[in-house]
Amino acid sequence: TMIFCNLGSGSKGNCTYIRHKQKALLIDQGFSLKNLHARMETIAIDEHSVGAIILTHEHSDHLKGVGVFARYHKVPVYLTEQTLNVINPEFFHKVHVCPFRAGDEVTIEDFKVKTFHIPHDAIDPIGIVISAEQYKIAVVTDLGTVSESVLVQIADPDLLFLEANHDLTMLINGPYPLNLKQRIKSRVGHLSNEQSLMLLQRLAGNGRLKHLILGHLSEINNHPSIVRELFENNIDTNLRRYQIEIADQYRPTSIIELTAPHEV
Repeated sequence: TMIFCNLGSGSKGNCTYIRHKQKALLIDQGFSLKNLHARMETIAIDEHSVGAIILTHEHSDHLKGVGVFARYHKVPVYLTEQTLNVINPEFFHKVHVCPFRAGDEVTIEDFKVKTFHIPHDAIDPIGIVISAEQYKIAVVTDLGTVSESVLVQIADPDLLFLEANHDLTMLINGPYPLNLKQRIKSRVGHLSNEQSLMLLQRLAGNGRLKHLILGHLSEINNHPSIVRELFENNIDTNLRRYQIEIADQYRPTSIIELTAPHEV
Protein backbone atom coordinates (compact mmCIF):
# COMPACT_ATOMS: atom_id res chain seq x y z
CA THR A 1 0.00 0.00 0.00
CA MET A 2 1.05 3.58 -0.68
CA ILE A 3 -0.63 6.48 1.14
CA PHE A 4 -1.11 10.04 -0.17
CA CYS A 5 -2.39 13.05 1.74
CA ASN A 6 -2.03 16.70 0.86
CA LEU A 7 -1.83 18.61 4.15
CA GLY A 8 -2.53 22.01 2.58
CA SER A 9 -2.20 23.59 -0.86
CA GLY A 10 -2.20 27.21 -1.97
CA SER A 11 -0.27 30.46 -1.84
CA LYS A 12 -0.22 30.46 2.00
CA GLY A 13 1.54 27.11 2.35
CA ASN A 14 2.04 23.70 0.75
CA CYS A 15 2.90 20.28 2.11
CA THR A 16 2.21 16.76 0.85
CA TYR A 17 2.65 13.49 2.75
CA ILE A 18 3.40 10.18 0.99
CA ARG A 19 3.95 6.92 2.89
CA HIS A 20 4.93 3.40 1.93
CA LYS A 21 4.91 0.76 4.66
CA GLN A 22 6.20 2.58 7.76
CA LYS A 23 8.26 5.29 6.05
CA ALA A 24 7.04 8.62 4.72
CA LEU A 25 8.25 11.64 2.77
CA LEU A 26 7.09 15.22 2.80
CA ILE A 27 7.10 17.14 -0.46
CA ASP A 28 7.63 20.79 0.51
CA GLN A 29 6.75 22.23 3.93
CA GLY A 30 5.36 25.75 3.94
CA PHE A 31 3.69 25.77 7.38
CA SER A 32 4.84 26.44 10.92
CA LEU A 33 5.76 23.31 12.87
CA LYS A 34 2.79 23.76 15.20
CA ASN A 35 0.37 24.23 12.30
CA LEU A 36 1.69 21.20 10.43
CA HIS A 37 1.60 18.96 13.51
CA ALA A 38 -2.00 20.07 14.14
CA ARG A 39 -2.96 19.23 10.56
CA MET A 40 -1.36 15.80 10.88
CA GLU A 41 -3.14 15.20 14.15
CA THR A 42 -6.59 15.93 12.68
CA ILE A 43 -6.20 12.99 10.30
CA ALA A 44 -4.14 10.72 12.57
CA ILE A 45 -0.89 10.92 10.59
CA ASP A 46 2.17 10.13 12.72
CA GLU A 47 4.62 13.04 12.39
CA HIS A 48 7.47 10.68 13.37
CA SER A 49 6.90 8.50 10.29
CA VAL A 50 8.49 11.20 8.10
CA GLY A 51 12.02 10.18 7.06
CA ALA A 52 12.90 13.01 4.66
CA ILE A 53 11.68 16.17 2.97
CA ILE A 54 11.92 16.90 -0.76
CA LEU A 55 11.83 20.56 -1.74
CA THR A 56 10.49 21.36 -5.23
CA HIS A 57 11.62 25.02 -5.32
CA GLU A 58 12.55 27.95 -3.09
CA HIS A 59 9.28 29.95 -2.98
CA SER A 60 8.34 30.59 0.63
CA ASP A 61 4.94 28.88 0.46
CA HIS A 62 6.86 25.63 -0.18
CA LEU A 63 9.99 26.33 1.84
CA LYS A 64 9.33 28.26 5.02
CA GLY A 65 8.68 25.31 7.36
CA VAL A 66 11.31 22.96 5.91
CA GLY A 67 14.28 23.88 8.12
CA VAL A 68 12.39 23.84 11.40
CA PHE A 69 10.72 20.48 10.65
CA ALA A 70 14.03 18.94 9.54
CA ARG A 71 15.81 20.10 12.71
CA TYR A 72 13.01 19.06 15.06
CA HIS A 73 12.60 15.60 13.53
CA LYS A 74 16.26 15.18 12.52
CA VAL A 75 15.45 14.31 8.91
CA PRO A 76 17.41 15.15 5.73
CA VAL A 77 16.27 17.61 3.08
CA TYR A 78 16.65 16.76 -0.61
CA LEU A 79 16.77 19.65 -3.11
CA THR A 80 18.55 20.62 -6.30
CA GLU A 81 22.02 22.15 -6.11
CA GLN A 82 20.81 25.34 -7.80
CA THR A 83 17.91 25.71 -5.36
CA LEU A 84 20.25 25.17 -2.41
CA ASN A 85 22.54 27.92 -3.72
CA VAL A 86 19.83 30.60 -3.56
CA ILE A 87 18.68 29.82 -0.01
CA ASN A 88 20.37 31.57 2.91
CA PRO A 89 22.69 28.91 4.46
CA GLU A 90 21.41 29.90 7.94
CA PHE A 91 18.06 28.46 6.95
CA PHE A 92 19.57 24.95 6.93
CA HIS A 93 21.61 25.36 10.12
CA LYS A 94 22.12 21.88 11.64
CA VAL A 95 20.13 20.25 8.81
CA HIS A 96 21.49 17.36 6.75
CA VAL A 97 21.13 18.56 3.15
CA CYS A 98 21.25 16.16 0.18
CA PRO A 99 21.68 18.06 -3.10
CA PHE A 100 20.98 16.53 -6.51
CA ARG A 101 20.40 17.76 -10.06
CA ALA A 102 17.02 18.20 -11.73
CA GLY A 103 16.54 15.07 -13.84
CA ASP A 104 18.21 12.76 -11.31
CA GLU A 105 16.47 9.74 -9.87
CA VAL A 106 17.07 9.66 -6.13
CA THR A 107 16.46 6.72 -3.81
CA ILE A 108 15.09 7.76 -0.41
CA GLU A 109 14.08 5.01 2.03
CA ASP A 110 12.02 2.58 -0.11
CA PHE A 111 11.05 5.26 -2.61
CA LYS A 112 12.40 5.89 -6.09
CA VAL A 113 12.08 9.62 -6.68
CA LYS A 114 12.30 10.71 -10.32
CA THR A 115 12.82 14.45 -10.64
CA PHE A 116 12.38 16.61 -13.73
CA HIS A 117 12.63 20.29 -14.55
CA ILE A 118 9.35 22.19 -14.94
CA PRO A 119 8.54 25.66 -16.31
CA HIS A 120 7.99 27.96 -13.30
CA ASP A 121 9.59 31.22 -12.21
CA ALA A 122 11.91 29.77 -9.59
CA ILE A 123 15.65 29.06 -9.96
CA ASP A 124 15.42 25.32 -10.66
CA PRO A 125 11.87 24.08 -10.03
CA ILE A 126 11.10 20.37 -10.25
CA GLY A 127 8.20 18.02 -10.66
CA ILE A 128 8.37 14.65 -8.95
CA VAL A 129 7.27 11.10 -9.66
CA ILE A 130 7.52 8.84 -6.61
CA SER A 131 7.39 5.06 -6.99
CA ALA A 132 7.35 2.22 -4.50
CA GLU A 133 6.59 -1.37 -5.46
CA GLN A 134 4.05 -1.11 -8.30
CA TYR A 135 2.61 2.26 -7.25
CA LYS A 136 3.38 5.62 -8.80
CA ILE A 137 2.45 9.15 -7.69
CA ALA A 138 3.15 12.27 -9.80
CA VAL A 139 3.27 15.75 -8.24
CA VAL A 140 3.28 18.87 -10.44
CA THR A 141 1.74 21.80 -8.59
CA ASP A 142 3.61 24.93 -9.72
CA LEU A 143 3.65 24.69 -13.47
CA GLY A 144 3.67 27.56 -15.92
CA THR A 145 2.91 25.66 -19.08
CA VAL A 146 2.30 22.11 -20.27
CA SER A 147 5.48 21.03 -22.03
CA GLU A 148 5.96 17.76 -23.91
CA SER A 149 8.76 16.78 -21.55
CA VAL A 150 6.47 17.13 -18.52
CA LEU A 151 3.77 15.05 -20.24
CA VAL A 152 6.31 12.27 -20.86
CA GLN A 153 7.40 12.28 -17.21
CA ILE A 154 3.87 12.05 -15.77
CA ALA A 155 2.42 9.73 -18.40
CA ASP A 156 1.15 6.86 -16.24
CA PRO A 157 0.73 7.51 -12.50
CA ASP A 158 -1.86 5.87 -10.23
CA LEU A 159 -2.34 9.26 -8.60
CA LEU A 160 -1.73 12.69 -10.11
CA PHE A 161 -1.51 15.82 -7.96
CA LEU A 162 -1.94 18.64 -10.44
CA GLU A 163 -2.23 22.40 -10.26
CA ALA A 164 -5.49 24.12 -11.23
CA ASN A 165 -4.54 27.60 -10.09
CA HIS A 166 -6.93 30.07 -11.65
CA ASP A 167 -10.03 30.65 -13.67
CA LEU A 168 -8.79 32.90 -16.49
CA THR A 169 -11.86 35.17 -16.48
CA MET A 170 -11.67 35.62 -12.71
CA LEU A 171 -7.94 36.39 -12.94
CA ILE A 172 -8.34 38.94 -15.76
CA ASN A 173 -11.27 40.69 -14.04
CA GLY A 174 -9.86 40.28 -10.53
CA PRO A 175 -8.09 42.70 -8.18
CA TYR A 176 -4.46 41.72 -8.85
CA PRO A 177 -2.17 44.37 -10.38
CA LEU A 178 -1.45 43.90 -14.09
CA ASN A 179 2.16 42.76 -13.62
CA LEU A 180 1.05 39.99 -11.21
CA LYS A 181 -1.72 38.90 -13.58
CA GLN A 182 0.84 38.69 -16.37
CA ARG A 183 3.24 36.69 -14.20
CA ILE A 184 0.54 34.16 -13.27
CA LYS A 185 -0.57 33.80 -16.92
CA SER A 186 2.98 33.54 -18.27
CA ARG A 187 4.63 30.30 -19.32
CA VAL A 188 6.55 30.27 -16.03
CA GLY A 189 3.55 31.20 -13.86
CA HIS A 190 0.67 28.92 -12.95
CA LEU A 191 -1.73 26.68 -14.88
CA SER A 192 -5.27 27.86 -15.47
CA ASN A 193 -8.12 25.40 -14.95
CA GLU A 194 -8.41 25.01 -18.73
CA GLN A 195 -4.68 24.29 -19.17
CA SER A 196 -4.87 21.75 -16.37
CA LEU A 197 -7.84 20.07 -18.03
CA MET A 198 -6.02 19.96 -21.38
CA LEU A 199 -3.04 18.30 -19.70
CA LEU A 200 -5.34 15.71 -18.17
CA GLN A 201 -7.09 15.04 -21.46
CA ARG A 202 -3.68 14.32 -23.02
CA LEU A 203 -3.12 11.69 -20.33
CA ALA A 204 -6.65 10.38 -19.98
CA GLY A 205 -6.22 7.36 -22.20
CA ASN A 206 -3.59 5.68 -20.05
CA GLY A 207 -6.17 3.79 -18.00
CA ARG A 208 -3.92 3.58 -14.94
CA LEU A 209 -4.98 6.81 -13.23
CA LYS A 210 -7.18 6.16 -10.18
CA HIS A 211 -6.97 9.48 -8.31
CA LEU A 212 -6.77 13.05 -9.52
CA ILE A 213 -6.04 15.66 -6.87
CA LEU A 214 -6.31 19.27 -8.06
CA GLY A 215 -4.38 21.78 -6.00
CA HIS A 216 -2.82 25.21 -5.58
CA LEU A 217 -6.18 26.89 -6.25
CA SER A 218 -6.05 30.66 -5.94
CA GLU A 219 -8.39 31.93 -3.22
CA ILE A 220 -8.93 35.17 -5.20
CA ASN A 221 -9.05 33.90 -8.79
CA ASN A 222 -10.65 30.48 -8.52
CA HIS A 223 -13.26 28.43 -6.67
CA PRO A 224 -13.47 24.67 -6.02
CA SER A 225 -16.98 24.51 -7.54
CA ILE A 226 -15.71 25.99 -10.84
CA VAL A 227 -12.85 23.48 -10.95
CA ARG A 228 -15.05 20.50 -10.11
CA GLU A 229 -17.71 21.43 -12.66
CA LEU A 230 -15.14 21.95 -15.42
CA PHE A 231 -13.38 18.64 -14.82
CA GLU A 232 -16.48 16.55 -14.23
CA ASN A 233 -18.27 17.92 -17.32
CA ASN A 234 -15.36 17.80 -19.75
CA ILE A 235 -13.82 14.41 -19.26
CA ASP A 236 -15.09 11.49 -21.26
CA THR A 237 -16.87 9.31 -18.70
CA ASN A 238 -15.89 6.20 -20.66
CA LEU A 239 -12.25 7.06 -19.97
CA ARG A 240 -12.76 8.24 -16.44
CA ARG A 241 -12.20 5.55 -13.88
CA TYR A 242 -10.73 7.84 -11.26
CA GLN A 243 -11.79 9.90 -8.28
CA ILE A 244 -11.41 13.69 -8.28
CA GLU A 245 -10.53 15.55 -5.09
CA ILE A 246 -9.69 19.22 -4.64
CA ALA A 247 -6.92 20.14 -2.21
CA ASP A 248 -7.63 22.93 0.26
CA GLN A 249 -5.45 25.66 1.75
CA TYR A 250 -6.78 25.21 5.28
CA ARG A 251 -7.38 21.50 5.76
CA PRO A 252 -5.90 18.19 4.61
CA THR A 253 -7.38 16.08 1.84
CA SER A 254 -8.67 12.64 2.70
CA ILE A 255 -6.03 9.97 3.17
CA ILE A 256 -5.86 8.13 -0.15
CA GLU A 257 -4.66 4.54 -0.14
CA LEU A 258 -3.28 3.10 -3.36
CA THR A 259 -3.81 -0.63 -3.36
CA ALA A 260 -3.24 -3.24 -6.03
CA PRO A 261 -6.45 -4.88 -7.32
CA HIS A 262 -5.81 -8.07 -5.35
CA GLU A 263 -5.41 -6.09 -2.11
CA VAL A 264 -8.86 -4.47 -2.25
